[in-house]
Amino acid sequence: MKQTAALLLRRAAVMLAALASVTVSAQPTGDVGAHPANEVIETLVINGCPIWTYTRCPGADLRHANLVGRNLAGADLRGADLTRADLRGANLAAANLEGANLTGARLSKATAANTDFKKARFVGADLEGARLMRSDFSGALFEGSNLELARFNHAWFVGTRFISNDLQEAKLAATNLKDAVFEGNFVRYTLFHESNMEGCQGCKKEWE
Repeated sequence: MKQTAALLLRRAAVMLAALASVTVSAQPTGDVGAHPANEVIETLVINGCPIWTYTRCPGADLRHANLVGRNLAGADLRGADLTRADLRGANLAAANLEGANLTGARLSKATAANTDFKKARFVGADLEGARLMRSDFSGALFEGSNLELARFNHAWFVGTRFISNDLQEAKLAATNLKDAVFEGNFVRYTLFHESNMEGCQGCKKEWE
């Protein structure tokens, strides 16, 4: 009987040790190759700025950054340098990019609804097919940029300058263009109806 009891206790101890080993190995260790079932996705950090929703990176250096499809909703990127950054398909909804430099940036099919772009620079930028409804571009500069098929409905462009841009088939319905400036833009099939054009330089009566 004593031998049988000892054998049972030994087997129980072995089983407990095996269970403990399984429990420990199931914990993420950061070694992705060792635990593919528990893969840890590392956060992308560029020049000290973590790329995630609601990140706080005012003045960040994100020049030439690959941000394709990244979710930066609610991010604080005031004054950030996004020169030639690739933001195709990115989510910038409700983000703050006031004063940001988006020279040469690629924002085609990006989502930036309710986003703050006040005094931002879009020089040679690509915003084709971007969704930018209800965003604030007051005091911003668009120069030599591709805005074809972009959706700006209900956006604010108070004092915004549009110089030599492609606005073909862009939608700027119900926008605020007070004191805006339009010079040398291509506006074929562009929609401006129901927009406020008070004090707008270069706006045409037939756009209303």
